[in-house]
Amino acid sequence: MSVQVTSTIPTFAVVGRVNKGKSSVIASLIENDRVKISPRPGTTTECVRYDVAVDGQTLFCVIDTPGFEDAPRALYWMKSRERSAAERPGLVREFVNTFAGTDEFVEECRLLQPVLDGACILYVVNGDEPYRPNYEAEMEILRYTGRPTMALINRSTSGRYLDEWQRALDQFFKLVRLFDAHGVTYHDRRALLEAFRLLTPQFAGQLDAALAGLALERRRRRYEVA
Repeated sequence: MSVQVTSTIPTFAVVGRVNKGKSSVIASLIENDRVKISPRPGTTTECVRYDVAVDGQTLFCVIDTPGFEDAPRALYWMKSRERSAAERPGLVREFVNTFAGTDEFVEECRLLQPVLDGACILYVVNGDEPYRPNYEAEMEILRYTGRPTMALINRSTSGRYLDEWQRALDQFFKLVRLFDAHGVTYHDRRALLEAFRLLTPQFAGQLDAALAGLALERRRRRYEVA
């Protein structure tokens, strides 16, 4: 199943391995309990788009994507055809065009298609688990797309490996932020939207409206509680 990406609405494809907090990040960002969250691997098998709207106007979208299936082999396919860095976005498109609809690289094609259609990338990792070099193939593929990229280090318990992840991710992504999807606050959500605004300044107006809507919703809830 494909999802529509509209050039007039800021769209962020949430990418990462299964069970690293992708769906939890999306659920906390859009405050939607319908997002599937499961301890079992492979919960997200298709791209799913969620629109965030205020007063009926969609301000931004997030797309939950499946995890990489065989990133090292996919990266090898691209590198073996590469002649210059300028060709890399085209190689990613050629890769998807070659394997879409086949039995090979099914998950890679699914998650890369919305990026090729114009979505920015939000890459999610688990800061409670150690960084390993085998993550670098998928991060390199995302860098090949040439799209604006941001990494989110999700922390749910100790956050023991946060510094290690930060040093590695800084080499691949334009922005790196920390996030606790299970203990998220209003200020955490606001900081994430402000990071989105830095990543896509051309959509500043819509993201400013999203920030204003978030503040308004907070005041409404405080009023109801009082």
